[in-house]
Amino acid sequence: MNVSLSKHYTVLNDGTIKWQAKEFDINWNNYKKTGKKHLATYIIRDHFSNCFYAELHSVDKMPLIQEFLFNAWTQKNDYPFHGMPTCLIVPKTTQEQFPSIEKFFSKFKGKLYMQTPTSGFSSAVVSIRQWERFINYFTGFYKDCKTLIQFQENIQLINKETNAFGSSKREDNNLQKWADNNPKIIDIGNDRTKFYSLFD
Repeated sequence: MNVSLSKHYTVLNDGTIKWQAKEFDINWNNYKKTGKKHLATYIIRDHFSNCFYAELHSVDKMPLIQEFLFNAWTQKNDYPFHGMPTCLIVPKTTQEQFPSIEKFFSKFKGKLYMQTPTSGFSSAVVSIRQWERFINYFTGFYKDCKTLIQFQENIQLINKETNAFGSSKREDNNLQKWADNNPKIIDIGNDRTKFYSLFD
């Protein structure tokens, strides 16, 4: 799992998602210096199938991590990917941004383990690059995904399409690989309030 600041995408005052070819020289400590509304990606990916769930948010309206995890792990109408895994890799930067994660993990001792990458989180970098290519695709070719609000309203379908994307070969479909792998997951139910309380 990773929460990453985009160095290419911002949102304009009218809500339109804008891509810039040249990378912004920004990080979580200095992004405000540009005066722009940068976008942040929240992403969680299954290691074995590469199937993932991702969301896109403006840095001035970033949801709590429990909101994202509930959306990722609860059963959804339009996207089968769900369930809490038994192990989650979380980089130090994300742990520092959302310290409540530690409280959450402490309540699942013996069931859910958190690992911190000892060096570069290369798989997260690849996943985010792939995700940003899909952002470009959907905002460019789907008229109902050009603004951030529209993109967020269609997030389940966007995740389904990106993970079902591939050649005609069955094994190239991340979503199908995830389902065929019979993943070991913990059902979190659909009580949002109860789930949020695990972070207190």
